[in-house]
Amino acid sequence: MAVIAWKKIYETGIVALDNEHRALVAEVNRLYEAIRDKRGEEVLGDILTMLESYTVEHFQHEEKLMAEYQFPELEEHQRIHQELIDAVQELKKRVTSGREELAREFLKFLRVWVLEHILNVDKKYGAFLESRGGRFIS
Repeated sequence: MAVIAWKKIYETGIVALDNEHRALVAEVNRLYEAIRDKRGEEVLGDILTMLESYTVEHFQHEEKLMAEYQFPELEEHQRIHQELIDAVQELKKRVTSGREELAREFLKFLRVWVLEHILNVDKKYGAFLESRGGRFIS
């Protein structure tokens, strides 16, 4: 059972970016399943490392496309991305300092962020880029 089931409503309309979002959702579901099986602490480090990499690569990809297509809300989107990067760094510090019960907190954070960010932020650039013929850009 997944904590987030991918739905069409989450699609931005940009295939490459939607595939990246699906991969993130799969990791959120992996963390959920590990917590459910009382293995959350085991996978937390791996998922946090993946998220660190994801925030750099995926956000650069999004921002490059937004700049290329002159998305008018690029600066606001960059600010939101930086907030997530900062939050991930803070969580990583807490994990390495040995705090307990972070797996559940991290899952909650990821679940809310993924859903809210895709639905309320990423959908805006998706419609914008798609209107300019960008559906299959990579």
